[in-house]
Amino acid sequence: MSIRINNSADFWADGVFCVPKAVADGLMNFADENKIKALLLILSDTKAVNTAEISEKLKISSDEAEEAVAFWVNEGILIDTEEPEVTVIEKGAEEPKKALESLPVPNLTPKDIVRMCGEQPELADLLRSSEEVLGSTLSNSMKSNIINMATYYGLPVPVIITLLQYYKSERDKGKSITTRTIQQMAKDWANEEIHSLEAASKKLQTIKSCEELWGEVLSLCEIDFRKPTSAQNKMLARWINDFSDEMIFFACNTMKKYTKEEERSVKAVDNILKEWKRKGFKTPDEVKAQPKKDDRKNKDGKLRRKPSFDIDEIAKKAKLNDDYDI
Repeated sequence: MSIRINNSADFWADGVFCVPKAVADGLMNFADENKIKALLLILSDTKAVNTAEISEKLKISSDEAEEAVAFWVNEGILIDTEEPEVTVIEKGAEEPKKALESLPVPNLTPKDIVRMCGEQPELADLLRSSEEVLGSTLSNSMKSNIINMATYYGLPVPVIITLLQYYKSERDKGKSITTRTIQQMAKDWANEEIHSLEAASKKLQTIKSCEELWGEVLSLCEIDFRKPTSAQNKMLARWINDFSDEMIFFACNTMKKYTKEEERSVKAVDNILKEWKRKGFKTPDEVKAQPKKDDRKNKDGKLRRKPSFDIDEIAKKAKLNDDYDI
């Protein structure tokens, strides 16, 4: 069937908006219905749109709205318009290291690349090694990205090669990783001062652990699978650093046990774990050992003014607490 646009229809009078060709050329293959709808909604609006509006208009949860927006931000189609916090420097204090975002990343032309490789032979060697790792000829855009990893972000060659090996491995698995994702990783690694092969390998192991944990958590909480946002990945890394898998899975079961199916969320699990960390709990047995509701009485039989948290109370408060960092 041959199809063409009906450019004589009345609905064109309401206006039109542009959609990047990159969306149709491949990104749409990795985007679900919510992500596509959210993008169309944002592109059709002349002002900035927040996730609360997207959630309301598309009749989806706030988590789904945040996930949809984060996907297009990670792909470079959208920009997060929230302004960074201003750091106040006290008199006599050492000035903090300038953030990489303060200067735009150079957009190198083919002439720039040739000139820089001529002036710095190590960059030419880096590009040759990169082609060997990726198994293909580099585009000018990819060459620019790789050179910027070395000259702008200041990453050592072994770290850059490790990043590219990870990119190639994920692509070979059919995962939706793009050059934009690798650029963001390079920026993050520079800010985290990952300047050795050992640190890079440890970082990739953390990423792998977070991916595995995310799938297990969603399955255990009986929540539909979705890719974690960058903030949720940081949350997962915090969980791994603070707790054992046993404790994390116990928190998931606690949340699920005391929460209605439609109200289950990863945020509730995070709140439970935050409370347990504040209380210093390291094992499920320590949580279970806390006084239950029936034990919350003084010797005179009166309830304590501030009863101790048991699992039930923690789960209930988790649903109401909005002190999230994800």
